[in-house]
Amino acid sequence: ITGKIPWVRYWLHGEFLIVRSGSEGESAKMAKSGDNFITLATLRERGIDPLAYRYLLLQTHYRKQLQFSFEALQAAEQGLRHLRGLFQEWNEETGKISKKYEEKFQAAIHDDLNMPTALAILWEVAKSTLPAGDKKATLLRFDQVLGLGLNTIQKKVITIPSPVAKLVEARATARETKDWTESDRLRDEILAAGFVVEDTSDGTQELRPS
Repeated sequence: ITGKIPWVRYWLHGEFLIVRSGSEGESAKMAKSGDNFITLATLRERGIDPLAYRYLLLQTHYRKQLQFSFEALQAAEQGLRHLRGLFQEWNEETGKISKKYEEKFQAAIHDDLNMPTALAILWEVAKSTLPAGDKKATLLRFDQVLGLGLNTIQKKVITIPSPVAKLVEARATARETKDWTESDRLRDEILAAGFVVEDTSDGTQELRPS
């Protein structure tokens, strides 16, 4: 197609997509000739992100039948939204790819394209104790295969109200003078304003929405 390299070397056909239908919840193969045919246009009409459908497909091995329902699709959309939210909250710059998790991911891919396991490894990274920047770098590498659009997610911009900023500054002063009672009071006031302030090992304060 491009005239330079083959577009793909292999084409794999997934198992049948099974759709529940009927008053008694019968299941049938999705077929273009039937009345259970659903297109991406149908998803858009329902306001569903088409990538949520991709996320749903990744949860089932291509050799197995996929039981489709809009409930399952909505659950997949929630999972994708949660993943994007975590990625957005990692405000650190992109770090290093974890070789350990990359090897596990590659092993899953080479195991007859075991995408459910690959997706599970993605979540293992997301919930790990790796630095946020390393999580980002590792998941971006995974997403070159998964295609969930993580590279399009922008950093979450947190706007700190001026009164809260002043409370944080006052708390820093209280800590410098070792006025722990005042420091605790200001921390509680900051929490009441919708922010959590945490003390770091180097003596600074980190602020995030509660």
